[in-house]
Amino acid sequence: MVPLRNNDMKIELADNNEDVYANFLDYMKSPETQRMYIRNLRIFLNLIPNKIFEDYLKEKPRSREIEDLATAFANLAKKDINITKQIIKSYIKETKKEVEAGKISPNTVKNRVKPIKALLSANEIDISWSMINKMFPREIRSDDRAYTKEEIQEMLEHCTDIIDKLIILMFSSSGFRLEAWDYFCWKDVIFFPVEDNNFKGAALRVYRGDPEEYWTFITPETCKILQLYKKEWKSRFLNDPNPDDPLIASTKFDFPHRLRQKGVRARVDKIVTKIGLRDRHKKGQRRFEVKLDHGFRKYFNTMMRRAKVNYLDKEDMMGHKVGLEKNYERYQEDDFERFPEYQKAIPFLTISKEEILKAENDALRDKNSELDFIHKEALVSLSDRVIDLEKRLAEK
Repeated sequence: MVPLRNNDMKIELADNNEDVYANFLDYMKSPETQRMYIRNLRIFLNLIPNKIFEDYLKEKPRSREIEDLATAFANLAKKDINITKQIIKSYIKETKKEVEAGKISPNTVKNRVKPIKALLSANEIDISWSMINKMFPREIRSDDRAYTKEEIQEMLEHCTDIIDKLIILMFSSSGFRLEAWDYFCWKDVIFFPVEDNNFKGAALRVYRGDPEEYWTFITPETCKILQLYKKEWKSRFLNDPNPDDPLIASTKFDFPHRLRQKGVRARVDKIVTKIGLRDRHKKGQRRFEVKLDHGFRKYFNTMMRRAKVNYLDKEDMMGHKVGLEKNYERYQEDDFERFPEYQKAIPFLTISKEEILKAENDALRDKNSELDFIHKEALVSLSDRVIDLEKRLAEK
């Protein structure tokens, strides 16, 4: 390091031994993207034998861990772009063989290469991708589908405890990604109470503290289960949950320890297997008809569309950035202006038949109340006009 000083200011020149893998991680903002890129980058790097690095760098990686392999590959790319491109082309050819064998989707080939691009871009290594891009097979439309309401109803029937029910209902009523479970705390839920200790719904903060943070909502049905779980929490830990406690605690510990996404996924996998949606692959089939966690997100998206929720509001409640509004938006805890749009979808997002009927009755009551208000306003306006007309006639 060579410090350049001016009064109290200090500028330091970049370290030539900067962390290649750390730059790669910083390059990605979304937790889901990071998870997928790490997995696919590891697949690629593990296929490069040490001999290639020894032949062109005169040394092998310090280890076969992803951090050291990433550094070795970046050093190779800086030294010899042509060899780097040959390695990538060879990798694409091998991956296309998996497509031809029906093991992976054609869309997967491009996704396998994206983290390689990210690694090189994050470390300011320029490479021409035009010829490489032409090697990708023609993409096809994904044929995985959403869970149906009947399937989710069956899932609830096969839940082993209240935690299972809460996971299924939160997933289906909010449509967030699996990674969000690593963030949720009790302070991320803001209930909207009504009479008789019930709730018309609640706001849910997703990815608190992350650049991808956004707000969505949960149904009254989910609020009810969450309140029951809160009582179980108090019975188990002898205290109400603190705001910073994880929303769901693992059953393996005697203190509030977060049930992370891996544990959530394992629970959902057991339930979905019980109802017959997660049977072993058919011969030659590599993909399930419904993705384990993304099937809930697709269900949420489908129900929001059926409820004719405003498109931009729906996208916002799914964490999709649309237009420039997101850059300027700031929510207050008492100002969730998108909730009325979400309320349109509550009868569609509610799962149990009893709660569906209740949600439909609530929606009908709210609609009737709104019509009554409009009629009253119209009568008041008409009455004012009659009084005004009588005054004019009296003046004449």
